[in-house]
Amino acid sequence: MIKRTAYGYTIENDNNFLDIVFYGDNIVRFVYNKENKLPISTLAVVAKPKEVELELENNIIKSNKIKIVVNEKDLKVKIYDTEGNLLNKDKKIDVDNVELHKEIIWEKGFYGMGEKYGWINRLGESTVNWNSDVIGLNYLHNPTIKKYHTSIPFYIGLDTFKTYGIYFDNTYETKFDFGKYESSVQFSSEGGNLDYYFIYGDNVSDVIKGYSKLTGTMPLPRKDFLGYQQCRWSYENREQLMKVASKMREENIPCDVLYLDIDYMKDYKVFTVDSDKFKEFKKMNTKLKKMGYKLVVIINPGVKKEKGYDVYEQGLKKDYYIKDSKNLVYVGEVWPGDAVFPDFLREEVRKWWGELHKDLVKDGVEGIWNDMNEPSDFSTESKTLPKDSLHVDDKGKEKTHSEIHNIYGMLEAKATYNGLKNINDNKRPFILTRAAFSGTQRYAALWTGDNTSIWEHLESSIPMYLNLSLSGFSFIGGDVGGFLEDSNGELLTRWTQLGAFTPLFRNHSAKGTINQEPWSFDDETFKNTVKYIKLRYNFITYMYNLMRESYKEGEPALRPLFYHYQNDENTFNINDQFLLGEKLMICPITRPAKHVRMIYLPKGVWYDYWTKEKITGGRYIIKEAKLDVLPMYVKAGAILPRDTCMNYIGEKDEKLDIEIYAGENNEYNIYFDDGLSFDYKDGIYSEILIKLEEDKENINIETNILRNKYNIPEYDFRVYGNNDKKIIINDKRE
Repeated sequence: MIKRTAYGYTIENDNNFLDIVFYGDNIVRFVYNKENKLPISTLAVVAKPKEVELELENNIIKSNKIKIVVNEKDLKVKIYDTEGNLLNKDKKIDVDNVELHKEIIWEKGFYGMGEKYGWINRLGESTVNWNSDVIGLNYLHNPTIKKYHTSIPFYIGLDTFKTYGIYFDNTYETKFDFGKYESSVQFSSEGGNLDYYFIYGDNVSDVIKGYSKLTGTMPLPRKDFLGYQQCRWSYENREQLMKVASKMREENIPCDVLYLDIDYMKDYKVFTVDSDKFKEFKKMNTKLKKMGYKLVVIINPGVKKEKGYDVYEQGLKKDYYIKDSKNLVYVGEVWPGDAVFPDFLREEVRKWWGELHKDLVKDGVEGIWNDMNEPSDFSTESKTLPKDSLHVDDKGKEKTHSEIHNIYGMLEAKATYNGLKNINDNKRPFILTRAAFSGTQRYAALWTGDNTSIWEHLESSIPMYLNLSLSGFSFIGGDVGGFLEDSNGELLTRWTQLGAFTPLFRNHSAKGTINQEPWSFDDETFKNTVKYIKLRYNFITYMYNLMRESYKEGEPALRPLFYHYQNDENTFNINDQFLLGEKLMICPITRPAKHVRMIYLPKGVWYDYWTKEKITGGRYIIKEAKLDVLPMYVKAGAILPRDTCMNYIGEKDEKLDIEIYAGENNEYNIYFDDGLSFDYKDGIYSEILIKLEEDKENINIETNILRNKYNIPEYDFRVYGNNDKKIIINDKRE
């Protein structure tokens, strides 16, 4: 029998219950349970159920967006749109083994699942979600590896005119199969509940926005952290770090952020600084800040087991560490040797951990890099903590690591974010994490772990970024140039070209490899890499506005072509092009000694960014691209703010050239705030709405100041493709 509840319906069948809970007209939660009690969602979900207008007719539940048909005998469901098109259909349900199969009906592709090595379309593939130190288990990232640093149990089913998303709200190890062995999507878990959310949308954007309502959006980042970032494992002492900082300025290379890897610590003890290597650490930071730099330091969760070490002793005294199956403090091994691991499941532990950052912040550190937080453990075959390790939640209830493992990195990111926010009340925190679960975007940026300086990893990074973007993560990037092994000038150049258009733009390399700062190779490499670092600084305002879209609506900065051209099936399997926003397309070169490539231009008129040549889309073209050229295309109607390049963001007053690409009517909103504080939440920001309208004789540009509570920089317009039409700006002819 189907019974009405506050936010939906519940159906009982023999020993099982199915709860159908609405979070909106197009977002529905399905929970299978042995008890007539709705389980609490994981911490990934921030949305609350909503009262929506529903109808029940026999076994059919209708909202304004979808229709759900329930089989009361076996609790299988079919989901239709309002026009009667079948969207989703259950094939097999196994509540006891937490397993569900859904028929593949019309889907041409499956996307999402976060950070996975492989092509963008998951159709015909299988994968596993269990956060892993990939290099700890395998020397080289490759497609045969299923377990990566992140676990994002969310996928999108796509066709030209139909789209849906499914988020499996389960933190245990989960498995997904997208038609690899039979014509069905299968997902299962080794524990927990069969609990998932179905999100329907008219297009991909609607589904992404719905998923973002469920799991939250990224915070608006500091603007200066959108600049170029330089890192290495390791700049081992003050002299090395300051030499890099000075060289950047001497060579006129824009750079905003420098990193210190594990060797800045005393014996790898977290929250310490080796005063022999980094003398007068606070004064060093003061000098770096005067040069325009922000310093980020690494903090790993493994706490060195050492008597007299204050952090270790505090946690031990307060019983803050994860226990083994015998209820003794679990001791693993990471960089400092024997190490213990904070139990971030408890709020008081997270608060303690957050407060430990106080001295680093006092000494001038501006951001925190959370690494090894799967958590990594060198002492075990799995390179992580045993599944029977014990956590304790805020109610004193024990939970095994098998349930908490995948959210461990998220919990550390939450602790770090809140800690920095409390220490610096009105400064936006910057956290970079390696491990993540759905919802971690609320606290941290993410990079894709320890890649290698090989062309295959440059190529594979693009679909990895795009599926992360479709999984709620917008502030993302990878190690430009490659982390392991030795890069070379051509590879660094091509990787820098890609990195210049990813939200996180960080060059990073490993100990024992050759250096790969921009000056590390020949003059041609230096010239080409600096060209694209500077180009990045021309797009800071554009990138910042995309980050605001991500913060407000959940829409990612990096978008696969089908995000805006879903009705074009040619876009469904493109792995080496992407859109940055709606109207700027980036087409990197990802193979060695390649100076020409095929590019797909969707329907419409496009401009070659470099030559301003107009090209009619809806077809493939061949583009020559010598080593200094990254193929870029701008859609007609685009309005792109272009910044004056600086050595670092905020070095001098902003001035914008607003580029107009004629050919389609459009409007664009440019947002300005201080890029640092939370004052924008109190309304201290400005917005300009720019409208572009064309007729047979004129190109009309209209500006409208929507809000004027923060300094609006000077700006000029540059119009391309005007075909001798008159340019009219705010009713005045130019």
